[in-house]
Amino acid sequence: NTFIRYMHPGVVNYAGGKEKLQRQMDSAFQAMKMFGVTFKRYWIGTPSAIVEYKGQLQSVLPESTIIKTPLGQVKAETNMLVISPDEGKNWWFIDTNVYRSDKLKNILPDISPQLVIPAPKKPVITMDSTSKSADQ
Repeated sequence: NTFIRYMHPGVVNYAGGKEKLQRQMDSAFQAMKMFGVTFKRYWIGTPSAIVEYKGQLQSVLPESTIIKTPLGQVKAETNMLVISPDEGKNWWFIDTNVYRSDKLKNILPDISPQLVIPAPKKPVITMDSTSKSADQ
């Protein structure tokens, strides 16, 4: 519930509503636990300039995550579109790797054209030295 509170209402509606999104997130979390996936590190980069557009403050916030899996670790870099409808008192966060730019324009038509959302990067996988590679 806390995580969903920080998601843009348009994204929550696009995902089928709060209850459906909660079930999907719970299922993903349970699958991660079942397969031994854990978060190792998470950090936030420097946000882009904040722009005011149609009564909202908007910016792009880069972030990086390292997760540990039984086979090694995965580093994922993404960008969050951050939007405040109330002059910075509250913020909504939208992961641009999950909701790509083409979808975002349909879900959230009030995104400033000044925002530059970088192209998604592929995750970097580092195999554990004790694991066999896929081609062995």
